[in-house]
Amino acid sequence: QELQTLLKEESRTPLDKMFIMSSMVIAVILLNLLKGGKRGVFDSPLGIECGSMAYWTVQLSVVVLVLVVSYWARDVLITKWKLKSRLNYKYIPGDVEWNERNTVIYPAACFFAGFFAGMFGVGGGIVKGPLMLQMGVHPLVASATCAVMIMFTSIAATAMFIAFGTLKWDYAIFLFTVGLVATAVGQFGVAYLVKMYRRVSLVSLSIGAVVALSTVLMALQSILSLTSDNKSSSSNALCS
Repeated sequence: QELQTLLKEESRTPLDKMFIMSSMVIAVILLNLLKGGKRGVFDSPLGIECGSMAYWTVQLSVVVLVLVVSYWARDVLITKWKLKSRLNYKYIPGDVEWNERNTVIYPAACFFAGFFAGMFGVGGGIVKGPLMLQMGVHPLVASATCAVMIMFTSIAATAMFIAFGTLKWDYAIFLFTVGLVATAVGQFGVAYLVKMYRRVSLVSLSIGAVVALSTVLMALQSILSLTSDNKSSSSNALCS
């Protein structure tokens, strides 16, 4: 009876967890907006000065919030893992066994993926997609999970780019349109090919192709930037 209850629970979308994840993203955005952005573009509604003690306190509270939610999520996963072990739960191919080791190793890898994605402007999905494939996650599940993570992180990042006045609206509108159309074509196209040829490996191939293409293009862009004589006139100061 207990096992059947668990299977029925896992067959449904966990709306409670989706609500918590969405609430966390909204809370992160609100906290970032409370401390304000670029002076003259988006001033703090609380009058917090950029670089002040209050500014860094709010910034630290964002980190604390993420760590608290991450700790709670790990506790939930380990509790369920222990329950599955007690009930002799049979994992199917593509399932991740969220034991005490995996709940530390994989989130840590995702943390560094997000850190470098934020520093260098690369998509976190480029790192997380191959990571989940290496974990043995089903390619369709890995692709869908990456899409959800990118949606949340992109919304939070875009809010801050607007607050700091670094978003170019003409580029943003054009690239949003192109990205939306390309995503729809790719989603339906890959789904059609997977259904026709009955090969889920096509999803893995598409993820690998995107990673390879991004690596080549980023390397070329880096070489061009290093060899260019053009100097940026913009200030790199946080509060300028």
